[in-house]
Amino acid sequence: MSSRHALLFIYYFLPRPSEFSSRFPIFLPMKRVLILLAMLPAAAQAQLSWQRSAAHSEGLPAGMQVFETKDSLDGKPFRAFYLEFDPADPQIETVVRSGNGKRLTPAQYDSLEGPSVLAVINTTFFSFQTNRSLNVVVQNGKVIDVNPKSIPNPHRTIYTTRGAFGLSRRNRPDVAWVYNVGEKNTPYAYDVPVTPEINGTDTVYRQPGKKYPRGAHRWKMKEAVGGGPVLVQDGRAHVTMSEERMGGVKDFHPRSAVGYRADGKVILLVVEGRNKGVAEGATLQQLADIFTSLQCVEALNLDGGGSSALYVNHLNTIKPSDAAGQRPVPAVLVIRRKG
Repeated sequence: MSSRHALLFIYYFLPRPSEFSSRFPIFLPMKRVLILLAMLPAAAQAQLSWQRSAAHSEGLPAGMQVFETKDSLDGKPFRAFYLEFDPADPQIETVVRSGNGKRLTPAQYDSLEGPSVLAVINTTFFSFQTNRSLNVVVQNGKVIDVNPKSIPNPHRTIYTTRGAFGLSRRNRPDVAWVYNVGEKNTPYAYDVPVTPEINGTDTVYRQPGKKYPRGAHRWKMKEAVGGGPVLVQDGRAHVTMSEERMGGVKDFHPRSAVGYRADGKVILLVVEGRNKGVAEGATLQQLADIFTSLQCVEALNLDGGGSSALYVNHLNTIKPSDAAGQRPVPAVLVIRRKG
């Protein structure tokens, strides 16, 4: 509902002031008005107008399209793209590609894959020193990199679960809080992120495992990439920044993210930023609200800033924020035609 539509709703469906005494106690309609007015900022924020991007959508398989918006977001210049596709489409396949200790730009990954590539998006956070991903990476069922097992602390070990996106061998998407368990770094997913427990006057940090935290189960994904934080769960905005021990929830940045709808269709979203007067980026809460407005049931933030890039049809979507253009990254998600 746009702010204009919400105001029209108030005008047409709530009783007029002259009707208050005869039909309702006076406080009841006013309470409804206040509730609806409180909804307006969120409604206006999520109501973006998306148009199909012909240049990026041309030649893509049926049902795979790119959309763009240039609407302002909370009064700030805004620009974003999203690619919608069905990973179960028999014409395509979705795979993870890594640089094996090197970082490459999305355009370079595209070139290495050949003409069958349809789209490439950056994924994990990474170390500039080692060029390795700092999140879980699973390629054809094999664990290449792992989520952080703990957070450095001089007094105690603080464990964390980080968000990840994966596709099963049946191409069913999932977003979960993930921990790599044991010497084999087996990915386990949980219904909730791990949080400290209060035991009397002490705070206890338990290591995630095969039975803890709640809902622990083997995360059997064929292809997967990590990031964080989780943005949407059960169709509602649920940004677990503090639970995943991450910062910058209110900062405006370029963003990359992934979500999916109840029907299994996946949304790859990029937000342009650091482009003053044209596109100033988004906060994580705004990103979560955008995914809920696109009817996603789960969504995950990926590495953003200068890393953000969605390369479709061998073309950039957003303008990368680094002066040099696309930033080299250690892992990407690739969508390509089946050979």
